[in-house]
Amino acid sequence: MVRRFSHHPYEGGSGMKFKGFGLLAIMAVAVFLMGAIVQAADQKPWRIGVAVSLTGIFGKDGNLVKDAYTLWKDTVNAKGGINGHPVELIFYDDKSDSATSAKLVEQLIVSDKVDLILGGFGSDAVFAGSAVAEKYQYPMISGGASSNKLFERGFKYYFSTLGKATEEVRGCVDLVKALDPKPKTAAIVGADILFTSLACEGYKKYCAENGIEVVHFELFPMSLQDYNSLLMKVKNKNPDMLLVGSHLLVAMRTIKALKEIDFSPKLVAFSYGPTVPKFVEDLKGDAEYVVAASEWTHNMPYKGSVFGTAQDFYNAYMAKFNRAPDYVEAAAAGGAVAQQLALTDLGFKPPLKKEQRVALMEKLHSTTFDTFYGKIQFDKDGANVAHPPVAVQIQNGKLMNVFPLEYAEAKIWYPFKPWKDR
Repeated sequence: MVRRFSHHPYEGGSGMKFKGFGLLAIMAVAVFLMGAIVQAADQKPWRIGVAVSLTGIFGKDGNLVKDAYTLWKDTVNAKGGINGHPVELIFYDDKSDSATSAKLVEQLIVSDKVDLILGGFGSDAVFAGSAVAEKYQYPMISGGASSNKLFERGFKYYFSTLGKATEEVRGCVDLVKALDPKPKTAAIVGADILFTSLACEGYKKYCAENGIEVVHFELFPMSLQDYNSLLMKVKNKNPDMLLVGSHLLVAMRTIKALKEIDFSPKLVAFSYGPTVPKFVEDLKGDAEYVVAASEWTHNMPYKGSVFGTAQDFYNAYMAKFNRAPDYVEAAAAGGAVAQQLALTDLGFKPPLKKEQRVALMEKLHSTTFDTFYGKIQFDKDGANVAHPPVAVQIQNGKLMNVFPLEYAEAKIWYPFKPWKDR
């Protein structure tokens, strides 16, 4: 009798081998998937939230801050992230409204559960948003707000890479020490909002210290349209200096009005605006001789580990956005760098726990950071005390450091060239 053996694929023999191979394949896939899951967990991003003015009266300025943070993010991610984790930015538009800023910061913390917060633009909006960050114990570093009132609340979690508003304008007045003949009188005008009104108080303080008589002092609504009438009042006082508490829009409208009413004080200075490239782009030759407060220019002798030198940051910004950065973009990116360096030193990884944010706050208060923006050292009140303000002047379409003299790359053009001679 012939005995027959079954060769059915599911009955022993080669079928058992097939079963074994299938089991090994399933195990291999499982191991691969587990590895992918672990790798994905290891690559969890830093989720950083920003409420910033992208529209409204400060929309142009706020978008500069957004661009600075974006450049920082791209630079960090190209180098492997922070402690091996990539950075993800979440932007919300506060529409230049303080109440909206506060709501959005809370949304970022409570609903979006971001790891960290960076500040937006404008002292009023940042004042509101930082109060929410303080409530939830989230460190907030701002490079676009510097009102003194931001530092007078006893907060532990608010930081600014800019100096205080009253101190930022010191160079615009102290430079009279290098002028001959020295101005004797000044008119001070500015928008009646937090930052610009405090800049005007700073002007007044430094005029007194330099023996300059203030013959006119006036704050006006940010919504003012008739600059000609305002400046005609000033012209009738015939001051040697015109000192303006300004944002970009205020500065541009002031120059246009000065030309229209043919008013040429010996020196014209602004707290903010002329350092933004759009000022020169739009006003062209009318921007010449204008002086402005600044905290940074690309030819300052600063260097750090993230961007390299101040010039390197300038080059990277130009390559990405095809325009030059001003000191607000540098201050914003500098704040992000300080936060990054603190996280690197602490070795933290996302998601951050509450006690880690407390440790981050303490680290920011206790460390001096070397960056392309200069040294960053936060005082107890959160102000940057290691960064001297400077005065710049527009000469041949370029911003030139003119004061303090140790940073000067050109002599100040003085007096202001009359409109009829341009």
